[in-house]
Amino acid sequence: MEGPLVSVVVPAFNAAPTIGSTLDSIARQTYRRLDVVIVDDGSTDGTNSLIRRFCLSDPRMRLIEQSNSGVAAARNAGIRASRGDFVAFIDADDLWHPTKIERQMRALLDQGPDVALAYSPFRVIDGEGNVVASAKRQDASGWVLDRHLRANIVGNGSSILVRKSVLQEFGGFDSWLRQQGAEGCEDLLLQLRIASRYKFCEVPEYLVGYRRHGGNMSADRDRMTRSGMLAVRKALSECAVPAWSSRGVLARYEWKRFKLAVRGGDWQEASAMLRALSSTPEIILFALWNDLAAFTAIRIGRGVERSARILFRGNNPPRRRHFYDYSPN
Repeated sequence: MEGPLVSVVVPAFNAAPTIGSTLDSIARQTYRRLDVVIVDDGSTDGTNSLIRRFCLSDPRMRLIEQSNSGVAAARNAGIRASRGDFVAFIDADDLWHPTKIERQMRALLDQGPDVALAYSPFRVIDGEGNVVASAKRQDASGWVLDRHLRANIVGNGSSILVRKSVLQEFGGFDSWLRQQGAEGCEDLLLQLRIASRYKFCEVPEYLVGYRRHGGNMSADRDRMTRSGMLAVRKALSECAVPAWSSRGVLARYEWKRFKLAVRGGDWQEASAMLRALSSTPEIILFALWNDLAAFTAIRIGRGVERSARILFRGNNPPRRRHFYDYSPN
């Protein structure tokens, strides 16, 4: 597909085990007009030399180096250095389907200028790139602010393609969360700000492989939950959202923190969270019902999977398939 130049920003910090696969997934893109900016955020392992090797083999790729300043600062450095009218982001441990940029660019170009951002659902992958789960399609396009406040419809920072003019309008990513000791949801905060003024477009194919492992930031559930709450709280303070709706959105995050405190045995924290939730008993009942429904669905799903495995495969577990082995549909 021919079209406008698209910049791809890749923040990287000590990503030697995965950066090669990530850059290879960018090089595989069927949309060829790419300007790839890789920002080494003060890595101390072999990340830098691996990036340089890719830059030598692909003239579309270039390296920017900076002292460790966090993911928001790394992405902003990439935005400043970008040459395209559209910008996509991918973390240094994630993968893209080869048609990711092509499909999202086609969707954005078919829309008017009030549609600023395209996103896609993702598959969760392990350290080897094998699929372990698939996120649900959101079916959320247009004005999505209310939906995005209640549940992160994008889900990760490697999914979006956005107009560069819009990124510049909002000043890029906010380093405020890092200053609060809650780095992790800078992408959510920016997306909420964009959603307050512009429409989103979902490209419903599974075009992103989102890697979860013990070393990545999203593995720290408590910090990510706190980061998400702070991001949502800040976005709510900037947007015209009814007070009752704001209370419900924040109560859902308090409920997540309450469950994490219970699981971790931090009863003092759990008690504080419960007191905070006491003003919204309807939210607690709703959350309990949702958790019960999700638990029941998971148990039923596991039972069906176990029965099918015994019926069709004996007791041998099913072999996991790589992200690239799946159709995006």
